[in-house]
Amino acid sequence: MLSSSSVETVLIGCGAPLSGMGWWHALQLLDGKVPSANLKHVVEPFMLGAGKASPGGVKFAEFAADPRCEGVSFTRDLGSLPKPAGPRLALISGRTGDNPRLLSEAIAAGCTTVYLEKPGAPSVPELEAMAEEARGKGVRVLMGYNKNVAKYVRKVRDFAATAPAGSTVTFVSNNAYENSPESLGECFERNAEGMLKNMAIHELALLVSFYDVTVDTIKSVEADRGYSSVQTLKGPSGKDWT
Repeated sequence: MLSSSSVETVLIGCGAPLSGMGWWHALQLLDGKVPSANLKHVVEPFMLGAGKASPGGVKFAEFAADPRCEGVSFTRDLGSLPKPAGPRLALISGRTGDNPRLLSEAIAAGCTTVYLEKPGAPSVPELEAMAEEARGKGVRVLMGYNKNVAKYVRKVRDFAATAPAGSTVTFVSNNAYENSPESLGECFERNAEGMLKNMAIHELALLVSFYDVTVDTIKSVEADRGYSSVQTLKGPSGKDWT
């Protein structure tokens, strides 16, 4: 049940059900997992636009018609949102390359706080410019590194503190994509910034936050070539991605 003080929340970049990270956020909000946030608007340019007839777009339309979404508006752009009646939270879960623009549009739409999914932007200069814009408008931006506060991370850190000197902790991450050209092609396009910036970024954040890793202390980064492959596949747009 939502609290009477729950904040009006705008989800930007929902993505396809069972695929997009934004959709999982929507589900958590609709199921009352975040009592302080009230999902009022979903902004989804692709699924309500060029991708409307795609398999993901069809599933998205079914999701929008779910009874749980009653009272939630669905729109293609932030400019169509009404003026906020009070504090407005934006949860940005779009493609990384779109995030600098989406942040500016969210600020213009009256969002006073932004939860920005990792890695935030394609480059450090773009992130710095976004931070400067937010500061200038008095908007607070939080970066979504949820593994930093995950229960299993807290447990392993507590356990590691009791282990003998010289012991190590290894993080292993898996993503549930089907081993098919269609599934991986969609993954390649949606996560075009690459595995380090999009997938391993959570583990890198853990290393920086809790294990004193910096750019200067990394000796090497090595790919396991025996367990790797390079593929060029078509994404939903029809473009090739490697």
